[in-house]
Amino acid sequence: MIKKAFRILKATFGVVTNEKKLLDELYFGVYYESLLTDFHKVEEIEYSDNLDFYIIMLDEPGTPFDITVEDRRIFLTGAVLKATEETSDLRYTIFGNEGLLFRYVLMFLEKYYDTYSFHACALYDEKTNHIYIGPGGAGSGKTCLILKGLELGLKLFSTEMTHFSFVNGLTLYKGSLVDNVRIGNLKYSYPALTKKLKLKLPEAADEWGKKIAIDLTKLETKFDSIKKVGITIILPHIEEGRDENIVTDVKNTRVARKALFDNISDKIANNVLLYDVIPLEGFDEPVLMEKRFSAVDKLLNHVSRVAKVVGGSKNCWDGVIKK
Repeated sequence: MIKKAFRILKATFGVVTNEKKLLDELYFGVYYESLLTDFHKVEEIEYSDNLDFYIIMLDEPGTPFDITVEDRRIFLTGAVLKATEETSDLRYTIFGNEGLLFRYVLMFLEKYYDTYSFHACALYDEKTNHIYIGPGGAGSGKTCLILKGLELGLKLFSTEMTHFSFVNGLTLYKGSLVDNVRIGNLKYSYPALTKKLKLKLPEAADEWGKKIAIDLTKLETKFDSIKKVGITIILPHIEEGRDENIVTDVKNTRVARKALFDNISDKIANNVLLYDVIPLEGFDEPVLMEKRFSAVDKLLNHVSRVAKVVGGSKNCWDGVIKK
């Protein structure tokens, strides 16, 4: 049996398998389905019997494929390799960036480490010691905030998931530094940044439909966590072609709290279909929801501004950046 161990933020886990190929997804470069588009690091550590949880993957060709999730144990059994090869979307596999491990780690960080994760990008202004967190689902405009913010000189703290806890005071933790970006955005909306990063864009018949994964570590913050910092929450709705950027302060605490709670719960609570054949129930629990709600409420006490931003790809920071 092959035994490996890894750390994601504070959570440690072991992987046990009889098939080396099933581990290949964890030994990735920068590619579209990678966990590095979710988390800052997936660090290999020494395997032991004292890790937080374990993933057991036993490939048994010719037998039914099945997934069982227990407390601190995840089992994949049956024709696992065949299921991986046949799936239509590698993001929804054990190690995919929308898959089982991703969601389980988010739940585990909440449940056992009191660490919470916004589905949000985050950028840092070195001049003012201020961080801008942009919670939003697919299509909300997080990528536009990232690319335009980097063009303006902000530093990257996360492309996709931004983590925080109140252990020894509020601490924000760096998230992913890889982003999946449409070729059209890079080529036409942010050519200066594309040149700065020395990106070689592939040819594509549909430049606005094709995404590539880009590594933005050259523009990351110097720190992996930060405590004493100003915070602005941006609720983005960014679209190509808008000529005006409309920034509206969200004064109603209830509205702000709901937007943040819905966002922070999304990846943990939602049901998904893994490998096209295995329905996975969300990992949420009443106790976790109550703790998460309290964490959001507490975080808002540290936020100086919550703003709804409706604008275009080139003007989305107008009226937002703290002077």
